[in-house]
Amino acid sequence: MEKEKISTNEVSWTWADQISSYKFWGIFLFFIFLLIPNVIMNFSYSIFRESYGMSATELATAMAFKSFAGFGGFWLAWFMVRMKNHYLLYLFSSLTIIGLLLLLLTPSIIGLSISYFLIGISFGAIALAIPTIISGGKGGSEMFVVSFGLITFFELVAWTSFSGLFGWLFDILNNPKTYIIIGLVSALIGTILLLPVKAELFNIPPPERKNSLTPIHREPVIVALLCLIPIYNIYYMLHLSYRLHGEVNQINPTQNILSPRAAVWCTLFLSILSPIIVSSLNTNLIIKLKENNASKFYKTWAIILWAFIFIPISYALIQSNLNQLTQNQSNDM
Repeated sequence: MEKEKISTNEVSWTWADQISSYKFWGIFLFFIFLLIPNVIMNFSYSIFRESYGMSATELATAMAFKSFAGFGGFWLAWFMVRMKNHYLLYLFSSLTIIGLLLLLLTPSIIGLSISYFLIGISFGAIALAIPTIISGGKGGSEMFVVSFGLITFFELVAWTSFSGLFGWLFDILNNPKTYIIIGLVSALIGTILLLPVKAELFNIPPPERKNSLTPIHREPVIVALLCLIPIYNIYYMLHLSYRLHGEVNQINPTQNILSPRAAVWCTLFLSILSPIIVSSLNTNLIIKLKENNASKFYKTWAIILWAFIFIPISYALIQSNLNQLTQNQSNDM
């Protein structure tokens, strides 16, 4: 029997490579939009019972189908990971859409049970497959934490915020079909956002990033103060995040920090990652500072600490290190 040849040249993406690509954002947004129908079905128990005249026993039976189907999603996720592409994600979203359409067209206990089963097996597979795909890009332990942390965080947000929103909509419209239509639209949007993602996912080498910007001297105190001005501070922090990532990459080219554009998107939508993002920026600055024999600079632990307390201070300290590095380099010339 011929033995399989094991490739020694494994493809590896850094966590920053992954987040700087649309592959990450397309897959991540797909998960978010497919999460909404799942939350709707879990919070629709009393609504379906009241509107469709079903007994508690009938609804409990339908819910049991969903729970059982969720375990079946394990095998679908396993098959998809084995395939090393994302085509089965379209099948998963199709199962969700079919389940919602079935409930929209035939509001009965049989239709509800089948609908719960299809949505349960679909989301069970998605919830396992998405973080596995992301962390499987070999972005290291940081990407493992990022992927599973983001999935868990947004599941929690969905359970807490969507439930209140859907309850408010139902009180106004008083129609369970409103929930179903919202779920359908959400599933369709998620599927559309997945379309630009290439089938090979993270199984090919990451593209080379050449996003460099000329470093600019800024007073750290001014940096912190500008981040305090209402309304303007939103623009300034986005601008600063974009500039600092490009400027640090100019001084120390690396795949271990985000591209400027990805840094802006993370600042807008994934601020939970701020400590990781600023620590990577400062770590790359410190490498160059040490090469220049600098002995005094702001350590990364201080940058991370301020990222949890007040992120503008982190940016100000990074700017201080950047100023020192550019000044040292100009003196050496």
